[in-house]
Amino acid sequence: MKKFSIIVLVLTIVLGLSLSNQAAAKDNVITWKMQASYPVGTTVMMNGVEWAKAIEKLTNGRLKVQILPPGAMCGVKDIVTYLEKGVFDCAVTYGGFYTGLIPETDLEIGLPQGHRSWDEVWDVMYNRGLGEIIQEAYSEHNIKWYPCAADPYYHFNTNFKVTSLDDLKGKKIRALGVYGKYVQKLGASAVVVPGAEMYMAMKLGTIDGAIYGATGLQDVKLHEVVKYYTLPTSAQIALSLLINKDSLAKLPEDIRVLVEVGTRYILNDTSNRYITQCKDSLAKSVNSGSVEICYLSEEEMTKMRTLVKPLWNELAAKSPRMQKGVDILKQQMRDLGRPMD
Repeated sequence: MKKFSIIVLVLTIVLGLSLSNQAAAKDNVITWKMQASYPVGTTVMMNGVEWAKAIEKLTNGRLKVQILPPGAMCGVKDIVTYLEKGVFDCAVTYGGFYTGLIPETDLEIGLPQGHRSWDEVWDVMYNRGLGEIIQEAYSEHNIKWYPCAADPYYHFNTNFKVTSLDDLKGKKIRALGVYGKYVQKLGASAVVVPGAEMYMAMKLGTIDGAIYGATGLQDVKLHEVVKYYTLPTSAQIALSLLINKDSLAKLPEDIRVLVEVGTRYILNDTSNRYITQCKDSLAKSVNSGSVEICYLSEEEMTKMRTLVKPLWNELAAKSPRMQKGVDILKQQMRDLGRPMD
C-alpha cells in the first residue's frame, strides 16, 4: 500500500493535478465495463480486481470499473473480437485463447522451455523490446495490452509421475496455444479443455493431465483429481489486461494519462502478490498430502529443449514480426545460458 501511495503522489505531481480539482470533477464519473475470463474470487482474477480498485483510487473515483462475470457479454474465445468492436471497455484474459487471431500471443504467453521466473519475463517484455512487438499486434485490433500476471509454476498437473520424456508418451494433456504443440513434440496428445471443465475432465479420465498454473490446484480444486506436479516449470504470462483504444482515447486527458502510466506499476505490484499466491497454492497442496512433486533431471530438461527448438523456429517462420520476437527470446536465452538455437 505504501508503494501504491508513492505512485499516486508521483503521478499527481508529474501531471500537475490536484486532488481538489479531481474532487471538483467527481460528479463526472465514468464507468467502464470489464469482461472477465475467470470468476471474481479466483487467484488469477485477483489481478483484474485489484487493478480496478487501484484505478478508481488513482482517479479519485472519477473512473470506476464494473467487472462482468465470465460469459456475460461473450464467450472467452470471442473476447478480443468483441473488445475490438467496443462492446465493453476492457478485459482480463489469457492470450493462449487467441493464437489463431493474433499469432503473437504465443510470444505473449511464453514459449515452452523459455522463462523460469517473473524477472525474466519482465526483462524481455520491458527491457528487450518483446512487449512492443506484442503491443503492435494487439494495436491492429484496436487494443492496448498490458501483461498483468506471470505464473512461475506453469507445467504438468498429472495423475501419473513425470520424471522422464517416456512417461509422457501416449498421454492426453490439456494444453492451449503453443503449449499444445509443445506436448505433441514430447510425445503426448494435446486436448483443448476450458479451464472450468478441467476438474471434471480429469475426474472422468478424458485427460491424463494438464499444463496449468499452480493456482489451479486450489482455485479449481485440481488437487482433488491430480496426484503429481512436475518441476522445474516454465514461467509465463497467465493473464493480460486488454483495453479498447477508443475507450482510452475518450477519457479526459488527466485520467487517460493516469491509467496509461499507472497501470504498468499497479500490475507489477499485483503480479508480485500473485506469484506469492502461486507458491502458497503449491505448498498447501503438497503439505496436505494430496499432491506429490516430481522432478525432471537436467538431462531430461536438455532432451526437452532439443525437441522443442524446432517449434521455436516454426513460430519464427510465420511472419517477420514473429521472427523478430523469437530472435529477441533466443538472445535472452543465450544470455541466461540456456540457448534455444
